[in-house]
Amino acid sequence: MLIKSFLMNFSLKQGSFFFSSFSKSKSKILKAKSPFRRPNKRGSIYIKSTKSNLFCTLMDVKEKKVKTSCSLKVPEYDNEFNEKVNPFKRGKLLGEVFGKKTRELGFTEVGIYLDSNMNQARKGFLQVFGRKKIKISFIQLSKAYPHNGCRPSKVRRKKLRTKVKSR
Repeated sequence: MLIKSFLMNFSLKQGSFFFSSFSKSKSKILKAKSPFRRPNKRGSIYIKSTKSNLFCTLMDVKEKKVKTSCSLKVPEYDNEFNEKVNPFKRGKLLGEVFGKKTRELGFTEVGIYLDSNMNQARKGFLQVFGRKKIKISFIQLSKAYPHNGCRPSKVRRKKLRTKVKSR
């Protein structure tokens, strides 16, 4: 009884010890930010695909600097049965390697810019990269467009007859 009254008086004097303000201090503890939490780092990935290769570049949005880049030749590819090079499989390997690099650099959210060329490796890359624990905010397909349009086809001229045929 004596101890309980002492604690009640102590809590009233100190303000944040026991009974009176326990719920307040608990909510303050829950709202405090963890020192181990990383801030959300945003980046953009530019993918350029050619007929037989794929180039990926990771840029930081805030600093506007290139952080890392890769191509299809980077990941090691074991050709077990001496088959023809499979770009889809190589794209999957590249997605695995590039996703790992992106996570190591601390990026949590990326936007992907694709060029207009279609490639099987690009499909494999996006399939595997989407499974990584990186949020993809958007995928933008940039089409190649002509600035002045294509050259128009030659206009065929038909010979005009000035004289009327008379029979």
